[in-house]
Amino acid sequence: MFGLTMMLPALLATQAAAPVAVPAPPETVAEFLTQADALIAIGGDAAVASPQADTIRGALQQAGMAYRASLAESAQRGETPPSCPPPPGQAQLSLGDITGYFRAFPQANRDMPLETAFALVMTLLYPCST
Repeated sequence: MFGLTMMLPALLATQAAAPVAVPAPPETVAEFLTQADALIAIGGDAAVASPQADTIRGALQQAGMAYRASLAESAQRGETPPSCPPPPGQAQLSLGDITGYFRAFPQANRDMPLETAFALVMTLLYPCST
């Protein structure tokens, strides 16, 4: 029994995967584009399934939820919404689409917070009909 308990830590150490450095979620357009470029460099299925991709998707989901919350707050106050997107889950925007829109931001505006940039893109894509 003593021999097994001595060997177990060594065995576990050989089985442990090397830690993957995952960057913090992007907070600005510039950080988002830097992380997106890193994923493009990885390429293919490895990029799609990577923890880095999950981090970026999570940041966009947070921005989307903040955007929807902002629209709901505007509606509660009786204000005209800044945009009229389709219901949640029906916008059909891919990570590539959002990346393309963010790349269109002038360099001087790329320090804009991700949530603000996401809301701006949604406002441009989904104007309210008058």
